[in-house]
Amino acid sequence: MTRIKGQLTTSDYLPIEEFNRLCDCLRKDKLYTWELYCRVAFCTALRASDVLTLRWSDILDTEELVKIEQKTKKTRSIPLNLSVREKLTELYDLLGRPDKKMPLIYNYQRKRVYSLEHINDLLKGFKRKYGLNIKHFSTHTFRKTFGRYVYEYCDRSAEALLYLNAILMHSSIAITKRYIGLEKDEINRIYGHISF
Repeated sequence: MTRIKGQLTTSDYLPIEEFNRLCDCLRKDKLYTWELYCRVAFCTALRASDVLTLRWSDILDTEELVKIEQKTKKTRSIPLNLSVREKLTELYDLLGRPDKKMPLIYNYQRKRVYSLEHINDLLKGFKRKYGLNIKHFSTHTFRKTFGRYVYEYCDRSAEALLYLNAILMHSSIAITKRYIGLEKDEINRIYGHISF
């Protein structure tokens, strides 16, 4: 099922263990382009529309990705740590070292960038194929996974919410909490304590 223009869609975060398992499965199946997509979308916390505009020259041989976001028109400076840089270089090699001017996520057979709808359909297929533990899986999942990962990594602190609010450029902490699924989890936990 593809998204209808103007229709609200939902996506959930992928628990980090499931994210890592997805990347491992894609690697095992030699689906390097899609492993690359997942890793870049996660480690940059960029929206899919921005990931699809990235070129190899944007991410290789640099410690920082500078990107003007399409939606907000704001410039983001995203550090790429050594581990991320090594993984990106490894995937670059596995993909045959394409011209650095080429887009990261590119359909070489049809000579065009993949559409968001196509990627969402592929992700739904990966969900089924690999039995991923997620209800609503889409391109936006990786941005939410980043948010949830940071929150958990920082021991669920209020400070982590402040950092995420700045990174994701949300207008309020309440939006950030809802975005990474905290309100839903808190409400579910309340209902989970009801017993007869």
